[in-house]
Amino acid sequence: MRQSLVVLFLFGLLVSPRAEAYTWMIRHGYSSCAACHADPSGAGLVTAYGRAQSELLLAANYGKVKEEVSPSTGFLFGAVNTPDWLLLGLSFRGGALVNQAGSADPTVRPVQMASDIRAQATFGQFRANASLGFALRRARLAALTTTEANNVVSRDHWLGWDNENQTLLVRAGRINLPFGLRNVEHTSWVRERTRTDTNEHQQYGLAVAYNGEGFRGELMGIAGNFLLKPDEYRERGYSGYFEWSPKTNLALGVSSLATRAAYDVDSRQPDFWRQAHGVFGRWAVGGPVVLLGEVDLLVNSSRDQSAGLGYTGLLQADIEPVRGLHVILAGEALRTVGGVGTNVGGSLGLAFSFLPQVELRVDGVMRRFATETGGTNTLSILSQLHLLL
Repeated sequence: MRQSLVVLFLFGLLVSPRAEAYTWMIRHGYSSCAACHADPSGAGLVTAYGRAQSELLLAANYGKVKEEVSPSTGFLFGAVNTPDWLLLGLSFRGGALVNQAGSADPTVRPVQMASDIRAQATFGQFRANASLGFALRRARLAALTTTEANNVVSRDHWLGWDNENQTLLVRAGRINLPFGLRNVEHTSWVRERTRTDTNEHQQYGLAVAYNGEGFRGELMGIAGNFLLKPDEYRERGYSGYFEWSPKTNLALGVSSLATRAAYDVDSRQPDFWRQAHGVFGRWAVGGPVVLLGEVDLLVNSSRDQSAGLGYTGLLQADIEPVRGLHVILAGEALRTVGGVGTNVGGSLGLAFSFLPQVELRVDGVMRRFATETGGTNTLSILSQLHLLL
């Protein structure tokens, strides 16, 4: 096990992944994501303002106070100047993963979760946004090619229109589903079981997002994932959320999602209805602590099975004792629809933004999966380096 951890750490230093949205930015009074991200609900391509905040607010300053943004926050660390109408970003996510299930020997494997180039062109009130990347494995639901591995992927691509004061954005294309916390932990059950992570579960459709003073929301009509074939497996329906910020350090929201597919892509059940409805919140408690939480009710039904209920929840504490260093504690629960019991998990993570747009992170996750005879335990340790160029 000791050798596995050494390999994990070294590989994590050498392989770099993609930066994401940080829902704990409410610590700095940012309840909205639209100022820092091209996607108004967060994640993905970062604006010039967002790049600046990575230096002024996020990265370790080693005791020095910066009042001006250095050119290195620009594209390719400032090596290339882009015009005001063009946003560009190179993003990577990868590292190494140690897994141990029950009494079996631990396994160590490299992971490459995303290697993407992202771009947005803005002309007046119109936007064109797209990403193109490469995936060694998985991400099949975002793949433009159809091989078993080594696929070209496009996680999102859309056309949009803003109103004059940029509080309203109407988009059409392949879009991240608006639902719950847009958190970086894509394998958390609240993202995995609602199928709302930003790795591969984007859908095609029409979305309307609003970001106003004290509240924001987005509603999307889902037309299906056109990269998934045949058409019988594509989901149609809606997804949306509304979030209210009564204070600059507090945001409370509700989410709702409902889709239907002729056949479910995971279970292959016919005439499959999938629903998720929940609440979420973000609270900068004070000092270095931010609490993030989400609870979702899961509802599934099909032609062969009547409606069944499940639930999932996440409570996370982000503690920043010194600037740039984060201690991340989380607990989660999951009762699958038709499951025999409640699965529980806990995690401890350390994240260090030692340079602007560069973050080293190590997470340990322990989960217990309920079975008819008791339960099984799994332990995962993930090391990764987040880098945005």
